[in-house]
Amino acid sequence: MTVWAASDYGGAVRDAIIALKRGERAYLDPLAALLAPLVHPGTSIVPVTTTRRRAAERGFDQARELARRVAALRSGSAVDLLRKRGAAQRGLGRGERLVARGRFALRPGAVVPSRALLLDDVITTGATLRDAARVLAAAGCSVLGAVVVARTPAGRETPRRG
Repeated sequence: MTVWAASDYGGAVRDAIIALKRGERAYLDPLAALLAPLVHPGTSIVPVTTTRRRAAERGFDQARELARRVAALRSGSAVDLLRKRGAAQRGLGRGERLVARGRFALRPGAVVPSRALLLDDVITTGATLRDAARVLAAAGCSVLGAVVVARTPAGRETPRRG
């Protein structure tokens, strides 16, 4: 699967992503503006959601919010299809991340588009995106690829925490 990253995971972008993960909404619009040029107009965008618990702690799900904003900027649609299960990957090594499967399911009653683009905040190994793409493909959706705010530099197993 092709993944397009708006930035490397560092500097101001890293700080903004960490702020999102801490529940700060101020960076949603600027990060959506950074992602928007990577998305073709009219695209169905599927956010790679976090768990309900993490979204409740933050007060929002950053991927859902970014997908809504990017869709609005690109005359597309944000299609909330995925439900995340299980624990966060924070602290897991590369090998543990790569073998993890079954972290996503379709939301009950989800209407799956024929084609869609995944959206997430950070890519480290790509395992989360592959897992989400498998669920969509099994439901008959052609996954066009994924867009992410930032890509973790090669050789770093996990993003540095702030």
